[in-house]
Amino acid sequence: MKRILLLCILLWIGFCAALSFEAEELQFTLKPGSWEVDGLFYFANYAETTFSGPIFFPVPVDSLSLVPELLTLEITEDSAAKCKLISQSRAGFSFNLEIPDLHFCTLHLVYRQELKGDTATYLITSARAWGQPFEYASYDLRVDPALQITELPFPLQEYNDNCYHWENLDFTPDTEFRVRFAPR
Repeated sequence: MKRILLLCILLWIGFCAALSFEAEELQFTLKPGSWEVDGLFYFANYAETTFSGPIFFPVPVDSLSLVPELLTLEITEDSAAKCKLISQSRAGFSFNLEIPDLHFCTLHLVYRQELKGDTATYLITSARAWGQPFEYASYDLRVDPALQITELPFPLQEYNDNCYHWENLDFTPDTEFRVRFAPR
């Protein structure tokens, strides 16, 4: 029995190792009372078999960041890969991702959260669970002129007309993408 369990675990690890989370490009929009995340997520299947399995996308929810509203979940630029929502909960979204062998796909996911406090957070460190850095990561933060930023998640790289921009290669996040703000 132990051998069968060990074999199943090893097969699952090998199955998941074929799927790679390569990069992400995110646009955050911060307005009084709301936070929207619009992201492109790049996945690759390096195996010679189709990958089909569940993916969990975590979202922080507490008394100040309310339950997220999923606006978009779709594969873009590819008709061979498939994505289907499994469930939505207070903690995030579960979806099944299917990618053919030796294939690359882009997932477009958009959600909005109502904010009751002075902080907006995107759970970026959960990407470390994939076991490798992002080849590329790009983050844009657009801020409504009615708000002023009091804390940024990373040292500033670029700022122009109420938009902050960060770009990284070979990136492993060490902290969450957390923004603190106040009314002007």
